[in-house]
Amino acid sequence: MLSAGAGVAFILLYVGVALARIRYPFELEWMEGGMVDHVRRVLSGRPVYAEPSIEFVSFLYPPLYYDVASLAARVLGLSFVPLRVVSFVSSIGAFALLFAIVRRETGAVAPGLIAAGLFAATYDRVGGWFDLARLDSFYLLLLLAGIYVLQGAASSAAAALAGLLIGAAFFTKQAALVVAVPLAVAAALTDVKRAAWFTAAAAAVTGGGTMLADRLTGGWFRYYCFFLPGHHPRIEGGWSSFWTADLAPALPAALALAAYGVVIHVLPKGGRPRVFFPLMALGMVGSSWSVRNMVGAEVNNLLPSFAAVAVLAALAVHALDARLNASSPVARRVAALAGVAALVAQFALLAYDPRHHLPTPADRAAGEQLVKRLAALPGEVYAPHHGYLTRMAGKDGFAHTLAMDNVFLDDGGPARDALANGMLHALAEHRFSAVLLESDGRYGEAILARYDAKERAFASPDVFWPVTGGRLRPEMLCFPKP
Repeated sequence: MLSAGAGVAFILLYVGVALARIRYPFELEWMEGGMVDHVRRVLSGRPVYAEPSIEFVSFLYPPLYYDVASLAARVLGLSFVPLRVVSFVSSIGAFALLFAIVRRETGAVAPGLIAAGLFAATYDRVGGWFDLARLDSFYLLLLLAGIYVLQGAASSAAAALAGLLIGAAFFTKQAALVVAVPLAVAAALTDVKRAAWFTAAAAAVTGGGTMLADRLTGGWFRYYCFFLPGHHPRIEGGWSSFWTADLAPALPAALALAAYGVVIHVLPKGGRPRVFFPLMALGMVGSSWSVRNMVGAEVNNLLPSFAAVAVLAALAVHALDARLNASSPVARRVAALAGVAALVAQFALLAYDPRHHLPTPADRAAGEQLVKRLAALPGEVYAPHHGYLTRMAGKDGFAHTLAMDNVFLDDGGPARDALANGMLHALAEHRFSAVLLESDGRYGEAILARYDAKERAFASPDVFWPVTGGRLRPEMLCFPKP
């Protein structure tokens, strides 16, 4: 089938892009350096969840991705590479699980390839996020693993294993809880005993693990993973824009096919309703929406919803394909051909230029030159967005501004005040021999009150921008005022 071939082509295209950039020594996306800092904390034995300070502030994620990436870093050395390797391997695993989930349901290879390939084809629409030094592909891998095991669970032990996998997904990203509930309902509608085992295992990992982590960190795990996210503002109209600005423009035909896939499961002709896949999709889309409508959330949060749409669309195409035989009425065959044609058009819509996801030799050269310049400066240098650059220059790094901003935005208490005062004091005391003023001017008022902007970080306005995510780079070197 043409669609299956297109799917394989998109998978191969992605693999080529990922391998071409996996060893790039600088950020592909502006939070990658902060993720490496979290892995550094794990390797050094220092706590990831502790009182916010200018030295380190945690992102709002649970620790499992950092722990797994730290294992890779022990083998490969600490850099972007081990984190990207974990993400790349996770993405390939996600493709394999999408294939396996659909093949198990249909008994055919082609629909499985369509599901995996359609998801791979969304690489450009999710900003090339599959292979970044970020946790999203690992999160998706765990979700799909739990779904696959639960889909075929014939015993209480298998159901419990599915629950453990969903619990592990929660300890990668909290939105897994949104997936767990519909899956538990789907399991209960099939076998109450297995549903109980699934729910108990998932609850034991999420609830028991949370209490243990919170106790071990003196309450800071709860602060970063529940308190701050719970106070983070949401985008007005985020529910509708999730559909109109994210899903529909990227997957118009696939969404229509997915809707048909829901109908044929919930309202089958001459059979009992089957709700596993509709409820799975409800959870996966809910996982995406629950985070995507937060202020500052990026397209990485669309991965679960795109995976769910890919599964339902592939199941729908398989059902339509069964109607393409000589004994079917002409109208049914025409409808089936229209569905297949829509999928082909969907693949065409997702075509992209892979060069947009690759940093250039000029980007690399500019980064290397900046690192040399930072290394030549005496003492410590403060780079609010890009502390990894000062580490590459042999100096200390400091808390990532996004993590600091989460505290400034979501906490009005003493932790916020202490963090702000610590940063302002360090600037006032000229703790740093230089400060990198970022392209968005973040903390510019505080920096320029004590430091003068005197030297451009780059000669060209076109180099060293990340290939995805926030368009941010260091802009000016600032030196202490007399």
